[in-house]
Amino acid sequence: MKKKQFKLLSKALFFYLIVTLVSFIISALVLQEEANKHMHNILENRFQHREHWIKHMLEKEPDKLRRSSQVQVKQIEEIPENDEPVFTDTVMTNEHTRRKNIYRKKTTYMTAGDRHYRVEMTKEADELYRFRDDVFHIVLPVFIGLVVVLFLTNYLLSGYLLKPFQKILRQMANYKIGESGSIGHIRTSTYEMNKLKDLYESMRKRIENDYYKLKEYTENMSHELQTPLSIIQNKSESLLANEDLKPEQAKQVKAIYEETQQLSKLGRALNLITRIENQEFKNIRDIPTAPAVRNHVEKVAEMANIKQLRLATNLDEEQTLNMDPGLLDIMLRNLIKNSIRYAPQDTTIEVNTADDRIEFVNEGSPTDFPEDTIFDRFRKGGAQPTLGLGLAIVKRITEVSGLQIDYHYDRGKHHFVVTRKA
Repeated sequence: MKKKQFKLLSKALFFYLIVTLVSFIISALVLQEEANKHMHNILENRFQHREHWIKHMLEKEPDKLRRSSQVQVKQIEEIPENDEPVFTDTVMTNEHTRRKNIYRKKTTYMTAGDRHYRVEMTKEADELYRFRDDVFHIVLPVFIGLVVVLFLTNYLLSGYLLKPFQKILRQMANYKIGESGSIGHIRTSTYEMNKLKDLYESMRKRIENDYYKLKEYTENMSHELQTPLSIIQNKSESLLANEDLKPEQAKQVKAIYEETQQLSKLGRALNLITRIENQEFKNIRDIPTAPAVRNHVEKVAEMANIKQLRLATNLDEEQTLNMDPGLLDIMLRNLIKNSIRYAPQDTTIEVNTADDRIEFVNEGSPTDFPEDTIFDRFRKGGAQPTLGLGLAIVKRITEVSGLQIDYHYDRGKHHFVVTRKA
């Protein structure tokens, strides 16, 4: 399954939001802790004022304390050893508003005169608690608002900020080697975009330079090799025509002649592969396949008769392929000749076209190598004196033409099927 991909700005925004969310939560926890401390200090100051008042009242007018609902005083024999104040929160009904509010209760001990007391005091803390809880209530809407703003900004700016980048990508995707012309004008004040544009232009020039040098070298080598090879072939033919040549010498000269022919074919085949890979065949158009197939069948009819082979065709007159005519010609010629080369005598070679497929079928023994390697370069079948490049050329033609070729062996027959890519 193809891994899902995300745009750079979307990824950056996602990580930024994660960091922001963590930062907001940490900030809220810190603020809440500070609010707790602040709330405790405020209540403690109020309790201290209340303690001074209670002590004064215990010494002067203890009866008044019995009438207070927020102070409970109980005389004890002695103060416990652990006399640290104890703070608890409770819910009580406000005597004025009759509403249940949160109160902070402080339990402590004090001495007034020669008597000891346990004192419980309560202070309303509802507003302070609401203030503390509002920290989280404020953080969440602020974060949601920030997310909305960031997504809108990302949507609006992605087209503006990345427009030069998208334009460079389109030019890189449409670039074809051997085509002249530099990168189109791209106006941007972004340093990284200008750097990318300059690097692409520099890379394109290096590729073009290397391509033309390699092309010139390949063409020169192919041309220069043909001359000495032609001379060797001619000399070999002259020697073979010499009646004074001994049988053993004639055999050696014939071997030289055949190997020279193979070398000449090899040079032309490799040059053809280089031209295909460099995409020099650019005359793309819709071509009817039926006339092209008939033309090649007629050309090889004599060769097929020599091997006592029959050629049968079942062609779809409406079928077309969108490709260069030269490449279609090479592909059909190589596939038909491959069938003739490996088909046994007195058998039938079939060429069928229907819908989006062209099929070449011939009888023969199974291959002595894996089926999926049949299109590899220099892969030869059986003992046939071939270069092993014909099917490799066909494979490359289908790749550059938006087609695909498949091979399978079934019930004593070899099947080569050319189809459009899905």
